[in-house]
Amino acid sequence: MLPAPKHLRAFHAICKEGSMKRAGDVLRRSRSSVSHAIDELESEIGFSLFERNAHGMLLTEFGNILYRRVDFAFQEMAVARRSLETLHANQMLSPNAPIFSLAVSQQRINIFLAFAQLRHMSAAARELGVSQPAVSMALRDLEQSIGVPLYEQVAGTFRFTRSGDILLNHLKRALVQLRLARVEMNRVKGQFEGSIAVGALPFGGASILPPAISRLLASYPQLKISTHEGSFDTLVAGLWCGDLDLVVGALQPLEQHAGLVSERLFDDPIVVVARADHPLAQQRNVTLEDVVKAGWVLPAGGTPTREALFSALQQKGVNCPKVSVESSDASTIRGLLLESNLISAGARRLFHHDLQSGALVRLADDYPIAQRSIGILTRTQAHSSPLAQLLMDEIRLIAQSVS
Repeated sequence: MLPAPKHLRAFHAICKEGSMKRAGDVLRRSRSSVSHAIDELESEIGFSLFERNAHGMLLTEFGNILYRRVDFAFQEMAVARRSLETLHANQMLSPNAPIFSLAVSQQRINIFLAFAQLRHMSAAARELGVSQPAVSMALRDLEQSIGVPLYEQVAGTFRFTRSGDILLNHLKRALVQLRLARVEMNRVKGQFEGSIAVGALPFGGASILPPAISRLLASYPQLKISTHEGSFDTLVAGLWCGDLDLVVGALQPLEQHAGLVSERLFDDPIVVVARADHPLAQQRNVTLEDVVKAGWVLPAGGTPTREALFSALQQKGVNCPKVSVESSDASTIRGLLLESNLISAGARRLFHHDLQSGALVRLADDYPIAQRSIGILTRTQAHSSPLAQLLMDEIRLIAQSVS
């Protein structure tokens, strides 16, 4: 169970002030109210957070873990508040709204997150097992407490405003810290439990991610791992806000993504391939000019493979090929290669098994095209999951064996 957000302000105040009385003075709450909040918090998470003595309250090992993560979470919500203040400089934003100190119930947070995902009040209500009026009231109260609109209805559908997106993304990042606190506390007890969400870029991590997951589960079978496929921009956005723990695949520049770091594992050459009995496979000395005249199946424009291929061809003064089919699905590309005269290009490891078996062959092999750097994207250390680090260690080992 995650720490109840509504009790974290009292916990944080005690950590900073050193006693319940001083924390109560800062929060304008009675000592008994603060004490009750801490009792409930310790009961919920199952650990003692403080050692009480005549000189005040000292953090236990578990308390130190939680304080560090709660402090990060509050910093994240402070960034959200400042961003909204900048956006609404001349409007009635309430900087002391409870959400900015996570002083709201878990149900209110769950309603906001479910509505953000489903964009429909009745769907959010069904998802959480509450009434639609309860969802509507929770969202209205949240908006009114902050003082700015978080969503709007256009043509019968809801969409978030810029303010709603800012609050949502920073709230997710804050909640990640609470999940990490639980993971770190469990590790102190020798328990490795939890989930890892991995973003898998098309093709790039196909040769390293499955064996890495298999090795990790062999050591920690209680872990739950999910993979999520998507474009680079989609997965990076999910990584930044905390929906994902890491992304594996072809690296791209991260100038616009502060708070994320990349690690190159190896370079993978892009090769042109066709079925073994393709007409071009029967020719000798096939050139790039020959292969671009064929029909192609490639990922959509803007994807790393296609951009690298077209850029390399243009640098060599060769026209870009006609793309007959656009697909990023590896099984679709493979099927079209084996059943038609279409050819394709991609990372060598993507076609490794079919090249080894002889079902596919490389074309224009005397004309190197380009290389893609395959690697890992993750958040900075303060925001990174210890469980994700375990998977990254396995990915590094697999990468060393295939590079």
